[in-house]
Amino acid sequence: MEAISTRGRVFRYSHTIGNVSLFRYPVGLGLDADNNLYVLNRGHDGDWIFGVNKMTVDEGLLGKFGGNGESDGRFLWPTSIVVDGAGLAYVADEWLNRISVYDATVEFNGADIAEGNYLRKWGAAGSEEGQLNAPAGMALDEAEDLYISEQGNHRVSKFTRDGRFLMSFGSEGSGAGEFRKPWGLTVDGQGCLYVADWGNHRVQKFTAGGEYLASFGAPGSGAGELNLPSDVAVDEDGDVYVTDWGRDKVEVYDAGGGHLASLYGDAENLSKRSREYLELNIADNEKRQMVTNFEPEFRFTMPTAVEVDGQGRIFIADSARLRVQVYRKDAQG
Repeated sequence: MEAISTRGRVFRYSHTIGNVSLFRYPVGLGLDADNNLYVLNRGHDGDWIFGVNKMTVDEGLLGKFGGNGESDGRFLWPTSIVVDGAGLAYVADEWLNRISVYDATVEFNGADIAEGNYLRKWGAAGSEEGQLNAPAGMALDEAEDLYISEQGNHRVSKFTRDGRFLMSFGSEGSGAGEFRKPWGLTVDGQGCLYVADWGNHRVQKFTAGGEYLASFGAPGSGAGELNLPSDVAVDEDGDVYVTDWGRDKVEVYDAGGGHLASLYGDAENLSKRSREYLELNIADNEKRQMVTNFEPEFRFTMPTAVEVDGQGRIFIADSARLRVQVYRKDAQG
């Protein structure tokens, strides 16, 4: 990949994490205080692989928890994950309309512990204030209260981490402050909230109290335009990253909504897991050598979630490709 240089920034592909042996349609990403990466899976290809992988950013598997099912500590249709400062992980389930809480600090020792670290759950289905209808994205603010976007109620609600309702805002529509199936959301360093407004093909920005501030992105397929945006993240410089699920790309904007770059996926290097697989499976490796054009393999297919850390790394859940692509942003020299 050629690095993208724009307005004092350089974006370049770094590496790829995972493959089909680790992930099955990853839809959510989280980071903890130690910069461990959490990858939430919610799909299957013959074999059900639901759960959360706890990883190092260089693809070391620390362990796994959760799993498919309706019982406590399991999921039916998980959507997002966040990890608080104490190392507790929160997973939203849009089918069961609940938030499950886990202790992510336990010693996994590389194992799948299923619901072994499950602590509790909260949430009740409905449309009244304090109830949930298809919870999708989650984000913690500085006080570690939890914002949750609700697709079914076309709104954002705010709760304490133990599930006490605080406030909600938004309703169905296309006007300022209205939503159509909002999905991912995040909080920036100033406490402002950004919401990926899926059905309206835009991102909206609000104060901590839900007052509308701005929107950016417009419907379309061109640079800076959006089609079914699924998640949003903001880095320490205020740059905004949006997974454009419908057009297989990630759009990058500055703090004022000005377009900076479009990322299309650049996974020229296989992940460690994929390289190890090919070393052990000679026949598959020989078949791979017959391919003359790998470029389609490099690109995103239905990127669903994005997360950033304090070291300039951008993590993108490349959902249908069953992997995470990692980029890095540096200051232009």
